[in-house]
Amino acid sequence: MTGFWGDGGAYGAWVAHLREWGAGGDPDPAALPVLRPEDWAEDTWRRLAVQLQEAVAARFGHWSTALSAAAADRAGAGPGAFGRTLAHSRTGLRGLRRFTAHPGLPEHVREELGSLVDESITRTQQALEENLDGLAASGVPPGTVELMRRELRDNALTAVLAEERAPAPGRPRRGLLRRRPAEPAPPPDPWGAPPPDGPPRRRIIPG
Repeated sequence: MTGFWGDGGAYGAWVAHLREWGAGGDPDPAALPVLRPEDWAEDTWRRLAVQLQEAVAARFGHWSTALSAAAADRAGAGPGAFGRTLAHSRTGLRGLRRFTAHPGLPEHVREELGSLVDESITRTQQALEENLDGLAASGVPPGTVELMRRELRDNALTAVLAEERAPAPGRPRRGLLRRRPAEPAPPPDPWGAPPPDGPPRRRIIPG
């Protein structure tokens, strides 16, 4: 231990930030202190790991709700509208991935969190593909489904996985994810089923 107790100090700063960020707020990540594996005992790291995963899952949930709402708003707007919605939504995913690369977190924690977010992005892309299959089976005109499928693949959410996660200097740009309220009511899903929930739980304790 180096003087940071689990009820305040660096721990308290991170927990307060995570709660605000997870609720859809926009706290400044530059104000967060650097954490080192030797700063705390394992039980404190376990508690912080729970806070990290819950915040990331909540933030991913806000992004998913925002994407569904935007797609519903633009339903019937003509060719290209679905693709533009997907492309715009990637801004929120970049913000999520950027946070998991925060330099204040130990390398092992950054890698674990980044992996969780990337897995969720991949699962969401797969879920959207499957939802389009469901639309086709339900009698939606094949031409409409194929147009949406092309736009989904041309504007794949997984395109962000090829980008670096390194945080940009200063505050990140505000994206789709940041414009949603903390706990919005789930809108109707234009694809017939919601994307999967946020990142799964995983043990994240610096070695």
